[in-house]
Amino acid sequence: MGDREQESPADADLYLIHDGTLDVPSLVELAADRRLIDLGWEKRSTPPAGARVLLYLGVAEIRELALLAVERQWEIGLLPHSEAERATRTVGVKGSVEQVFRHYLDAQAIEADVLTCNGQVVFSSVVIGEVLALRPYDANRPPTRRSTFFRSLRGLRDLRLRSYKLTIGKERKITLAAFGLVVMEYTQSTLIGRCFSEALSISDGRLTMLALAPRSVLSYFWVLLRLMLPRKISLSRLPGAVGLFRSDRVLLEAPRGANYSLDGALVSAKEIEFRILEQRMRVLPGPALALGEDQVQAKDSIKLSQLPVDETARQLAEKPLPIFSHASEEEYRELFVSLRENATLSSPYLVLTILSVLLALAGLYANSAPVIIGAMILAPLMSPIISLAMGLARTEPFLIRNSLRTLLIGVGSGLLCAVCVAWLMPLENLTTEMQARLSPTLLDLSVAVISGVAGAYAHAKEGIAKSLAGVAIAVALVPPLSVAGIGIGWGEWSMAKGALLLFITNLVGISLAASATFLVMGFAPFKLARKGLAIALLLAAGITAPLYIAFRDLVEQGRIVQEIPSGEIELAGQQVGLRILEVRTGTPPLVRLVLSSSKGLDEGDVDRLKQLISERVGSSVVLEAQLNLRR
Repeated sequence: MGDREQESPADADLYLIHDGTLDVPSLVELAADRRLIDLGWEKRSTPPAGARVLLYLGVAEIRELALLAVERQWEIGLLPHSEAERATRTVGVKGSVEQVFRHYLDAQAIEADVLTCNGQVVFSSVVIGEVLALRPYDANRPPTRRSTFFRSLRGLRDLRLRSYKLTIGKERKITLAAFGLVVMEYTQSTLIGRCFSEALSISDGRLTMLALAPRSVLSYFWVLLRLMLPRKISLSRLPGAVGLFRSDRVLLEAPRGANYSLDGALVSAKEIEFRILEQRMRVLPGPALALGEDQVQAKDSIKLSQLPVDETARQLAEKPLPIFSHASEEEYRELFVSLRENATLSSPYLVLTILSVLLALAGLYANSAPVIIGAMILAPLMSPIISLAMGLARTEPFLIRNSLRTLLIGVGSGLLCAVCVAWLMPLENLTTEMQARLSPTLLDLSVAVISGVAGAYAHAKEGIAKSLAGVAIAVALVPPLSVAGIGIGWGEWSMAKGALLLFITNLVGISLAASATFLVMGFAPFKLARKGLAIALLLAAGITAPLYIAFRDLVEQGRIVQEIPSGEIELAGQQVGLRILEVRTGTPPLVRLVLSSSKGLDEGDVDRLKQLISERVGSSVVLEAQLNLRR
């Protein structure tokens, strides 16, 4: 702000125009050796050109004098007045009349922009629509972030975006759907202005228009929360629901009319023109005014972020704000074309599926985690699953049918390949990598949910590599499918059952989470998503019971393991090494241990150890102990 400072002689006359309610004698004493010329409202045109004029008036009278002050180049200073709070706070007036008057005695004038709205001078801001977070605040009593947040939640059910046509500068035209807008020349006059990391000047030749245009209730909550956070907002990285326009002229057209507040006064109009006058007003800055650099901008600045404009604005305007954002038709069309291709069966898909299963089988038999990870990355099963999720979200029969067909053929081919390898492979030992896929729990369902969210998000965002989604999703699909095939090939039906349960758990969890993610991201309206999500929820509910039982058993196993003494224990008068091999829940639980001692242990020693473990666990246990002699 400020900049080209105007020197004022120390003994220059002061002119005071007031409404007759001011205690002038007390100010005369404060003026010391300066002559204070007392003028009533009827003598308001008395001060000569270039005079220093202090005003103690209401906002209507100040606005009437503003253009005369510009014409005569008065140095204007505003004293705090109960009917001019919005005007005084704009120039940083804070404190009592005496304090501000004393400040003006030595203050240097600055050249400030003059913002007009339909020809009327704007001192603070013009607020269009119900935007509580953007309204001016009192410099003496600024609102708290918490109070503003809760006030902004009122009327949540009536939230609607309104349609506005904007002409920025002379040529740029934009159709915008917004919840509300605020126009000002100095950002610090509003609560949101205090949230900016950059200070916009009062004398840079540009007005500032902020637009709050959330596409959904969730987006509205997010932008409110962002405005309430202590961290400043950078103009180069605005929240998605906030737009910024900077120009010397903005013409706003509202087909249905717009209610707006001009410095607190309520007005209504179908066209609102905002201008920065070429002639500038010489202003005495108040004590609370933050001064910036005096630099006139040569170009307009427009930052739309993710605001609904043009066709998207016409779709959202005058409708109740949805809970989730709606993606534009263009965004949905691009994603749908990609997912439709992914749902189509192709020879590369089958080849990669079989190769990934073969690679996973090699890793399972060799008990090699790195090899299994390679199979996870190679697997193409992520493509039809994400397509299926979109089909469920939008209840698209064509997409659901093609995705299921491609997925079932891929799964069937992989399973058949695993069965054939199990028949031909002479090895029949159960490795730890195989065993890890036999007992799914709720933890595995959580992995599937996270994978589904990652997959849907990556497909919806062009800038994210699809391979990231492949890793996130395939990590829980190819290994259990391969283990299920091994179990069938060996005739171990309990093994096949456990691995297939894990596979189905991940498949359902991924589909459900990806469908919900598409819903939240606005690619499917809730009325279309209800049926598909209901089917996925029913399938998830059906597999939750065995997963919960397995999870409960896992928790019980962990509790038992913690109660069993480990390491070196004293038994039969000697130090005995104890190592836990396995704990199985049941009635009673089974505990398998390895005991190592320098002297032999007998049945009585094992019985005493069993009694000790039963007391610590809180129930009788079956103990299987392997006795080793330590030499």
